[in-house]
Amino acid sequence: MKKISLIFAVLAVVSTSTFAGGLLTNTNQNVAFLRNPARDAVIGIDGVYTNPAGVAFLQQGFHLSLNWQAAMQKREMTSTFLPYLKNANGAALTKDFVGEAKAPVIPSVQAAYVINDKWSVSAQFAVGGGGGKCEFENGIPMFEKLIGGQIANGAPYTLNQSLIGEQYFYGLQVGATYKVTDNIAVFAGVRGVLANCSYEGAINGISVDGNTSESLTALAKEYSQKLAYLQSVGGDAATIAALQEGIATAKTSAVALSDYTLDCKQSAIGVTPIVGVHANFGKLSLAAKYEFKTNIELENESNNSMNLTAMAATVPAVSVYADGAKVDSDIPAIATLGAQYAFTPSVRASAGFHYYFDKDCEGSATDVTYNTWEALVGAEWDINSKVTVSGGVQRTQYGFRDGDLTDTNFNINSYGLCLGAAVRLNDMLKLNVGYMHSFYDSHTVENAYGFDKYTRKNDVVGVGVDLTF
Repeated sequence: MKKISLIFAVLAVVSTSTFAGGLLTNTNQNVAFLRNPARDAVIGIDGVYTNPAGVAFLQQGFHLSLNWQAAMQKREMTSTFLPYLKNANGAALTKDFVGEAKAPVIPSVQAAYVINDKWSVSAQFAVGGGGGKCEFENGIPMFEKLIGGQIANGAPYTLNQSLIGEQYFYGLQVGATYKVTDNIAVFAGVRGVLANCSYEGAINGISVDGNTSESLTALAKEYSQKLAYLQSVGGDAATIAALQEGIATAKTSAVALSDYTLDCKQSAIGVTPIVGVHANFGKLSLAAKYEFKTNIELENESNNSMNLTAMAATVPAVSVYADGAKVDSDIPAIATLGAQYAFTPSVRASAGFHYYFDKDCEGSATDVTYNTWEALVGAEWDINSKVTVSGGVQRTQYGFRDGDLTDTNFNINSYGLCLGAAVRLNDMLKLNVGYMHSFYDSHTVENAYGFDKYTRKNDVVGVGVDLTF
């Protein structure tokens, strides 16, 4: 029955980004991204994140961007597993497992001050990873496989499940840009990362073949009373031995069928050095940025149930949630390239490429066969001096292969479609609105007992205000 403890490893399923980007990186940190994701060579206040070297080419003075976004995501798994999912004729059935991740308030702030023709400084605050709460009301396939397929060993079983997790990686970035020539600028900065995660899980009401923790505890008590009587009257040795064995089995099984609860909070601090370069040739802008790997070692503060705490000493999948344990969750380094070209004063096209160095990191979320990459294209049209409409597409290709995908760690390749507009209310104030919908692939992994199919759904909306002083 100790295998039941492995299901708590599924809480890692909430550790992936809710928005857009790599396995642990959110590249959507301004509403301008929602209306055109190819921002890697942009000259704008949102470039504080996407292209910080380009800040040098903003007009002199103070620039500020205030943003609100909301993200909604569904993570869907369909499973067939013959040891437990079959009809009266023994034919395979499928069962759906759905997790909902919601982040109704996602703030971000970018600020820049162009001091003179040479120097600029910038700062930003944003959610760089995670970003919401994920809840699976009916668990995930691993629950059923462990309990129905291995623990119950074909016997009838019931259980109740709850699974909720939250993860936020807050980032505060500061840096300086220097214009080397009239056309080229460089950037150097650093981002401090504060990771806060919490996980709450429970499995209760467990019954196998009609036996519960309570009924087995009562059985052990009954056997103990009979044993005491037989020992007092000198009963048969074989019967006494059988009762002793029955008591031990009933007590062990009662513990295994008792409630398992997890209450774990994790926190850590990391540092990300960042460098960038931008070349501005009028109609054509080119840019590159490199963010170094962020070493993250999460430290646990847990208040788990006693049976789960006891298992943490010997079961690796549970030990990562033990009180005081330290868990690696590095954020991969990322290299970005971008280009923007103005065909006319009112029509611009842009493109970008992102490459994530996942395999250089420590942590289960980045345990993939190949590194992640993204390709982005977009366009903007100034309808008039007040209104700009824009759109773009992002392709995200993760490095997962069949052997990498599990219920606890899956990201599905996707196309993100972005649409939106910017309205210049006056010389100092601009309003951005945007919407992104992600079209995810589906990935089916076959096994000896059936299959697991994975996919997702994702929508993000946002409103932002840019100010220039």
